[in-house]
Amino acid sequence: MAKRLNISFDSDLLESISSEFDLRAPNKAALRKLVFTLDGDYSPDVMQVLNLATGVGKTYLMAAFVEYLRCQGIGNVVIVTPGKTVQAKTVANFTPGNLRYIAGSTVPPDVVTPQDYSAWVNRSTGQSNIAYGRDVPVLAFIFNIQQLIAPKSLEGETYGTGQDAVRRKPRRFDENAGVLFDYLKELDDLVVIADESHLYSSSAAAFNAALHELDPAATIGLTASVQPGDNVIYTYPLHQAIKDQYVKTPVLAFRKGGYGADQASEEQQLRDALQLRKIKQTFYDLYAEQNGKAHLNAVAFVVCSDTDHATQVSDLLRTPEYLGSSMAVLQVDSKHDDDTTQYLLEKLDAPESPVLAVVSVNKLKEGWDVKNIAVVVTLRAMASEVLTQQTMGRGLRLPFGKYTDVWQIDQLDIIAHQSFRELLDAEEVLKQFGLEEAVASAEKGKVAAAIRQAAENTGGIQTTTAPQSKTSQNTETQDGRQGYVQPSFGMERSSGAQDEIQNGSQSEAPTVGAMAIGDEGFASNEEISLEYVTIERNPRFADVAYRFPVTEMLLEQQPIDLADISDKAIDEAAKRVTSTGDVLLRKEIVAALGGKLRAIDAESAEVDSIHISNKDAKDALVRLVMNMHLIPSTKNVAEYVSSYLVPKFMKCITFDDWTVKSLDSAQMQLHSLLKEYIDEVQRSAKEVPQIHPREMRLLGYSLPMGERVYEPIDSVEQFKRGRVYSGWFKSLFAEESFDSYSGEYELARLLNTSPHIVWWHRLHPHDQAYIYFNSKDRYFPDFVARDGAGTYWIIEGKDKRGRDDAKVQAKRKAAEKLVRRLAIEEEYVGQTWGYMIAYEDDIAKADSWDDLKVLAQPVSNEV
Repeated sequence: MAKRLNISFDSDLLESISSEFDLRAPNKAALRKLVFTLDGDYSPDVMQVLNLATGVGKTYLMAAFVEYLRCQGIGNVVIVTPGKTVQAKTVANFTPGNLRYIAGSTVPPDVVTPQDYSAWVNRSTGQSNIAYGRDVPVLAFIFNIQQLIAPKSLEGETYGTGQDAVRRKPRRFDENAGVLFDYLKELDDLVVIADESHLYSSSAAAFNAALHELDPAATIGLTASVQPGDNVIYTYPLHQAIKDQYVKTPVLAFRKGGYGADQASEEQQLRDALQLRKIKQTFYDLYAEQNGKAHLNAVAFVVCSDTDHATQVSDLLRTPEYLGSSMAVLQVDSKHDDDTTQYLLEKLDAPESPVLAVVSVNKLKEGWDVKNIAVVVTLRAMASEVLTQQTMGRGLRLPFGKYTDVWQIDQLDIIAHQSFRELLDAEEVLKQFGLEEAVASAEKGKVAAAIRQAAENTGGIQTTTAPQSKTSQNTETQDGRQGYVQPSFGMERSSGAQDEIQNGSQSEAPTVGAMAIGDEGFASNEEISLEYVTIERNPRFADVAYRFPVTEMLLEQQPIDLADISDKAIDEAAKRVTSTGDVLLRKEIVAALGGKLRAIDAESAEVDSIHISNKDAKDALVRLVMNMHLIPSTKNVAEYVSSYLVPKFMKCITFDDWTVKSLDSAQMQLHSLLKEYIDEVQRSAKEVPQIHPREMRLLGYSLPMGERVYEPIDSVEQFKRGRVYSGWFKSLFAEESFDSYSGEYELARLLNTSPHIVWWHRLHPHDQAYIYFNSKDRYFPDFVARDGAGTYWIIEGKDKRGRDDAKVQAKRKAAEKLVRRLAIEEEYVGQTWGYMIAYEDDIAKADSWDDLKVLAQPVSNEV
């Protein structure tokens, strides 16, 4: 057994190297943990595994670690890759001048490959030209695992591409330097870095034997898929990487009716994938143009069952009905792996690349590092294979190095023929998102149950951005990648919070979503916040402003003339005035040991009321009449009330002595008499609507303490009225609450996913956006939405029974009249407005905004 490394933990050096390589925070934390472990009592026989989510930048971590070793005087590193594709990529990462070179080292390593021993030969023979003063480059031996496994026999050729020939070369004598494998075995400070180390676990006997044969001083494993028994020293799971916006948000895309397993369904998947790719390409091009970036193709990645299947799919995609170009489709599998294929694969994210679709079997699972996979199609794959990090990982990297806040760029669409339930019910789903280890054992069942509950309804799902009650902060680095700042999760973190993330103990649900071609939603387990959660404007629509046409109904009525009240009506009202005594109500206080104080009824007592004079009673009744709403405050009216109406009323009363209680009774009866008369006059009035444009105050607000933002849902059983749900990327507020599921939430989902809707706004009573449908009654519509043609739509979601409800139809009539009048309203000249009642059964039938318009038959003032 080799001795342990002579390495020390140097915090200043770690900071310097992390800065030079511009490491993201999780990679920086992983490097510190690795060096700290190697400076301790570790076992050289045990691989130290760093479990980092795909796409976070493990290669940057690897390069920074090699530089740290060099600065500590350790000069030999073997980097083991899982295959030829990853090996070529890794060589490029360590070769100055290559476009994929990872800069940061003041003394770049000398690279040794099975094809080029020159750096090792020169070092062994003393012929190396050291151009770095006293600093000596690290010898980085970059081999794939097949090249290190012992051959069946050392006798035979060492040239050619045969497996045994490739394996013999490192173990055969080189006349210039000796036996490479023996050289490596004899080193006291050899470090082996196993990229995609899950492929070299204890179950892979030949791979593992080759690593142990080298007898290194330390073996480091880098992976996103840890295996049982791995000695994991650091974990940064996928759900955290998605939350922190280091990788794209995976989105399941599927048709409402699902896909079948036949050829026609497979072709439909491909058409859908290419359509999504084309849509995303538009946004890629626009973003690149606006931000001075080079052209970048949005690429579809198609995973097939075998090479024959891949060939069939490739041929199909090259036909005019699909991509119509042979160069636009790159097939990569065991039968298509020549130098031209590798060159096109390496240049896939170059501006001049012609490739729009990559078709493969499983050859590109690990380590293939490109940033412009926009859509993944998994044809004939099992559910357990679709949501693995190795499948998703090909498309998780951010195309422009950072989040753009454009979902067409920041999301990875995954199309599979399985139902949503099958995918989320797969055995490995918790593990792939880093939740199996992140969730406490007692909570695993709850998390799994929440995921399965979300899978019960396949009506369509939409991604969530990072949950709005847990805001992530990100800092952009010089090359466009994002740095990591510890996020807040509703309460301030303790000093141990960083260790919790490193050790995978966070229990939040992953921000993976699913987007149905037609509608969307998602559900997650609940959590409690002890802070106020602030709902802010969606930054995408920060500049949106509009004026809602608030209506008030004015009445043109007959004038109020109290002389119209008949003597008979006055007499009948006066006879209803009572003069009974006052009553004292009484309650007994009861106290019981161990209970609360309470009050129970007791017998009441009658008492005399306070007496008042006739003059005081008359004055009080006159004031009552003159202060009533709509009674004209004129001299003539006051004279009539004082000289005739009130004296006539008092004369008809059957008693002579006035008390406080009898006056109260008289006031009530006289008020009722007058109100009845006024109501009759108003009923005969003509209603004249008036429009008052209201500038909508689109301000943020805080939820009550203890309330939080919930993940999107997809069933009425999960819905709770008044809850605030996230994921509304076309809403003026990305978090919103609703009063109903089928009439409002589902309508919001349809607006949110329609390509013909630019933005929508959920209206609440405090917005004071209302329409009067008669002189007394008003209602508050549910939404305002603006479509791609510039029309503002006032939308009301209703139960289907509203078709036969007179009140609902009155609202509709008033709103439609309002829309027509806006065509000539000065404040709305040049604007087009429309109105729609969306009944819940029409919403359920509609897959798009255009569908809903056909079903709902809205009106607009468009000519």
